[in-house]
Amino acid sequence: MTEHHDSKDTDSKDTPTTSQENASENAAPNTFNYVVDYWDDEGSASNDSSDAVIEALSATVDARGADSAADGNGSADESGAAAPQHPGENDENAGNGASAGVTVPDVVQVADHLDSSLQAEEDGEDAALAGSSIFRAYPMLSLHDVTVSDPKTKEHIWQHLTFRCEAGECYAIVVDAHDTRRHATLLALISGFIAPSSGEIMTKTTPYEDMDAEQLRGHRLGMITPQFSLRGDLNAVENLTYVMNASGQMFMKPVKELAQDLLVRTRFGENTKADESTLAGELDPVDAARLSVARALAIDPDYIIADDLTVNLNETDAKQILNLLKAQVSAPNKQRTMIVVTASEQIAKQFDNIIDLR
Repeated sequence: MTEHHDSKDTDSKDTPTTSQENASENAAPNTFNYVVDYWDDEGSASNDSSDAVIEALSATVDARGADSAADGNGSADESGAAAPQHPGENDENAGNGASAGVTVPDVVQVADHLDSSLQAEEDGEDAALAGSSIFRAYPMLSLHDVTVSDPKTKEHIWQHLTFRCEAGECYAIVVDAHDTRRHATLLALISGFIAPSSGEIMTKTTPYEDMDAEQLRGHRLGMITPQFSLRGDLNAVENLTYVMNASGQMFMKPVKELAQDLLVRTRFGENTKADESTLAGELDPVDAARLSVARALAIDPDYIIADDLTVNLNETDAKQILNLLKAQVSAPNKQRTMIVVTASEQIAKQFDNIIDLR
């Protein structure tokens, strides 16, 4: 389990990169070498030891993996478009070494390898250099020195808050169970309902302040809260189509059909008599939680923030719902980020990444 604490990001500027092509005229290469260049402490890539640093920290990217369009192993997203196959999706082939050389590596595969290499450097003696790499992927959600104050008393509710959540990862953010004001303020900050007094909140390369509510919560962010995740006067399908219609997105399939697919995907009504026509206000806690997950997924978000989703569930049901959430990280066409805000250490321990804000 990796525990994260507040950390500062290092500013970097665009720097030139060098790529080495290993392909011969008649044979596809098995590897692609990408040189990872770093800024030195003075903000310059040119110093006496730069060549040695570049050579030591060069990342060789393995470009194995068959073209999914050729071998038929690729999966399709909801719109019917073929999606690239990622490393680890075909464990059998990975285990027996079955692979085929490709002329151009899958972009996502290359990015995954680069990020893995840089993460290894960050955990080692070259942490400062790796952190400022020009190949460093932008986190799905990041807070940079965020302070938020009470508008009346000017008291700091959060001060110098800094953390990052990467794509394709699950996080538990642990808050103080007795400080509901800080808990509520944190949720309002990361969901874009309030702006910080100072500092910056970003999703990838875009600051929250540059997006309106439709862009953020209609396209990029799926929210799950205990009180307002569902409309009790609408049935299961209507709850999902309501969100999709309100998002302003264009969907490749009818929204009702997509809603029905989401109910199947989240195993809604698996152990109850609930069906798509059951009003949300009449659902038992497990089905309400499954429908809340489906509602957050309805806009196909980049990341999902869930607040105390399992508060009304017993231990067995809570584990099922948390596993359902974690299963949504790997989608056919993207790697999502899952963030659970909780005051429970027991829930937090079920995640590999813990950000303790108590």
